[in-house]
This record gives sequence, structure tokens and C-alpha cells, in this order.
Amino acid sequence: MSASLLAIDLLGIILAILGFLMAFRPATFRRLMRMPPPAARDGEDGPTDPLTYLLRIAGVMILMFGIVLAGMFTLVYGV
Repeated sequence: MSASLLAIDLLGIILAILGFLMAFRPATFRRLMRMPPPAARDGEDGPTDPLTYLLRIAGVMILMFGIVLAGMFTLVYGV
């Protein structure tokens, strides 16, 4: 394995972990990034804070980008 392959795979893993935290653990991500706590809930339907929805959508996109980046790069250059 070359150093560039390991570097790209490491970047993909970091992006996947970051995306997972953003999408599925937004409270942990907010604490790590020193963001304000979510706004109070208005109803029982779940969180109504727009930042929560933004974190979920962006988190899934970053998670998948990290997986695809590392996977495709490994398939093309690692074999």
C-alpha cells in the first residue's frame, strides 16, 4: 500500500466519523464545536430547531462522501 492510499483512506474514515456525529449524535457534535444548545422544543413532534435538521442532512452527506471516497480510491488504486 502506498502512503497516498493510506492518507486518503484516513481522510475518508475521519469524514465518515464526523458525518456520523453530525447526523446521529448532534448534541455531541454541538458540544465538540462549541455551538449553542438546541432551541426549546415547541411541540412533541421532535426537534424544531433548524440547525438540527441542517446537521442531520449535512451529516449524512459527509458520511456517505467519506465512505465513497475511501472505498472508490481503495478499489481503484489498492488492488
